[in-house]
Amino acid sequence: MHTDDDPTSSFDDVQRAVYEFVDRHGTATRAELLRSVRVDAGPAHSKPARSGNYTQQTALEPSTLESCLETLLAEGYLTETEGALRVSVPGSPTELETESGAVTIRTAREPDREGILEAMRTVAQDGSYVVAADLATRLERAPALVRVNGTEDGSQSRMCFAAVLDPRTDSATAADAGSGADSDSDSDTDSTPKTDPTSTSADEPDDTRIVGWLHLDVPALDSRSHTAELTVGVVPSHRRAGIGRTLLEHGLEWAREAGYRKVVQGVPSSSETAISFLEANGWEREGVRADHYRLDDEFVDEVLFATWPTDS
Repeated sequence: MHTDDDPTSSFDDVQRAVYEFVDRHGTATRAELLRSVRVDAGPAHSKPARSGNYTQQTALEPSTLESCLETLLAEGYLTETEGALRVSVPGSPTELETESGAVTIRTAREPDREGILEAMRTVAQDGSYVVAADLATRLERAPALVRVNGTEDGSQSRMCFAAVLDPRTDSATAADAGSGADSDSDSDTDSTPKTDPTSTSADEPDDTRIVGWLHLDVPALDSRSHTAELTVGVVPSHRRAGIGRTLLEHGLEWAREAGYRKVVQGVPSSSETAISFLEANGWEREGVRADHYRLDDEFVDEVLFATWPTDS
């Protein structure tokens, strides 16, 4: 995330090692931390190698880990749900009523991975949403959906939100509650307390499913650390219900609060619905990259869009 100070700068060695392990893996249990985290135990007693002094590393003692977690949880750096520890991400869920049921927009969690990948691939099936297909491939290999302090592919951070549908909500009530609010069409486009504020409950019903996502990548370059690249999509069966617009608003609100100055995304010129969606939501065209994609053996331009969250 875009912050002026590294949140780990005040950590001791144990706190930093635990926090970074959870961040890298997306989630971790106490048992995994005890098994995997190593910290310096001081100079080794054996003769050092020619390269110089070296230190010995050791596993954490259970009491040391508990003391560390007590601090990280109390100060809001980590959150815990049913024994699973995650890095805390500011922000509250957004609720939306649709004819299909209640939809919750919230920070993605590791158990959401398969549902998010399925949604991305469903959206990409017609071949025009190439960014969604590429993103699904990247996230399938990524150790964590959300990364606060650097990603495995060199980005500064990665944020992902999920649109979770609970179809058990009475559809008539949902339709009445949402009337007049969801008239704008949706489309896919190419493109801190102890308790987790993004959790709707400890356990979501088994029949919930992911019907959309929003993903933000932040470049590692200092010169571009004020920008984020956005990708958003909604599965075809749940479009035109306000989900895409709500995802976009939720993601841009997060970007604004995180201090990002500019959010960008690129869309194939053949995706007229996506272009109309972005323009209807206030995005500005910045330019065109000619023949940027090859789709069905035809070269297609990429239309570049941008918006400035801090201006709104």
